Amino acid sequence: MTRCLEPLTVGYDWEMAILKETGENVDEADAERLSDEIRRRFPWCQPGTDLELVESRLGCVGSFEELLEKSELLDGAIREAAGKRGWALLRLGARPFEREPVGAHIHVGSVSDSATAVRIQNGMARYAPALAALMANSPVYRGRTGEYKSYRVASFAEYCSMPQTIAEPDLWQQDWGGDVCAKLYSGSTVELRVCDGASSTRLMCETVVLAAGLMSHVAEIREPVVPTVGEYRDILVNRWRAAKYGLQAVFEWNGGRLPVDELLTSMVALAQDGMRRLGASGGDLKTIRSMLKKRQTQADFQLAVFSKESGDAHRYTRTMANIQRDAAAFEKYLRRAPALAAAEPGDHLEEILSSIEVETPYPVIVRRTPLSPVQLDAALEGLVRGGALLESRSEMGVRLYTRAEGTPEK
Repeated sequence: MTRCLEPLTVGYDWEMAILKETGENVDEADAERLSDEIRRRFPWCQPGTDLELVESRLGCVGSFEELLEKSELLDGAIREAAGKRGWALLRLGARPFEREPVGAHIHVGSVSDSATAVRIQNGMARYAPALAALMANSPVYRGRTGEYKSYRVASFAEYCSMPQTIAEPDLWQQDWGGDVCAKLYSGSTVELRVCDGASSTRLMCETVVLAAGLMSHVAEIREPVVPTVGEYRDILVNRWRAAKYGLQAVFEWNGGRLPVDELLTSMVALAQDGMRRLGASGGDLKTIRSMLKKRQTQADFQLAVFSKESGDAHRYTRTMANIQRDAAAFEKYLRRAPALAAAEPGDHLEEILSSIEVETPYPVIVRRTPLSPVQLDAALEGLVRGGALLESRSEMGVRLYTRAEGTPEK
């Protein structure tokens, strides 16, 4: 039987910030000049810019060895080009003071037909939150810190990485912006958009082959993959827990609870056949295995630096950029970092309640919840019936919610 992803190929669009000596971001023109220089040096890649970020675009590769070799060449070239201008890389999942988040988008091909693309989108929906937990790297964002290990995922990447919609194959139209989405209008790949921008070239490459191996596995499940309503609710709650706890998260899984580090270990096993097709194995996932052993993420690395800088976001940003002059800074942190315990799952309904004050409009609540709109409506109705919320209407008919007196804030 012909494989659904044939040939199996990978690539990425990896966004990263470039800082001037003053700590400010370079402007769009400077970022374009830097990416032009890299493209002239390596004609096989197509680096570009996105909102003052440099975007490393590897192109299509067919093996882990090629992926790692070309990624290290690009990393060295970008560092060299930035360094001679007195600039430094800031490789995080969000710039601490700017609105736009910073992502690492993984492309896996080649998709043989639209039905396969929909199967992969639907099938990857339950695994995407675990990959978000693995790559959590945005715990400092727009003046906020500490609530989430990935503010980027919690904020839906400012509507550039939305919770996955489950598609009916015969009713599916190509779209953009989901955590996993087919890119048939511009190629023959499925794109994983949920991952925060990476701090480490090695981790980026390991995550690419893990995602590709997993998509290869999912693609070979020939029956349509459509979760139940309850399973879809679990996916959305797990996404929220991934953003909040990173690798300390405990997921809802198959009717029970499962620590995300254990889930990711089982995902590596499922991905083995696909990884072999790329010349890789579970043994090549050295950084990922260290992270799972300690439940440590790039976000925990950032929070350690933030704490040492006494919560001063400006000093933290400069320090983080200086630390990342060492391309292996994250791996060195992992070696000395302590193991973290799994976190007791928080209540997402409490999170919804905490976002409501006096006459909070419904659209504001929608933007802050992990649930689908229909699931949110049911949750709000339950909170109103239970006396925790009061519901009213604006002159335009928009629902307004007020926390009832005596209901504790989060």
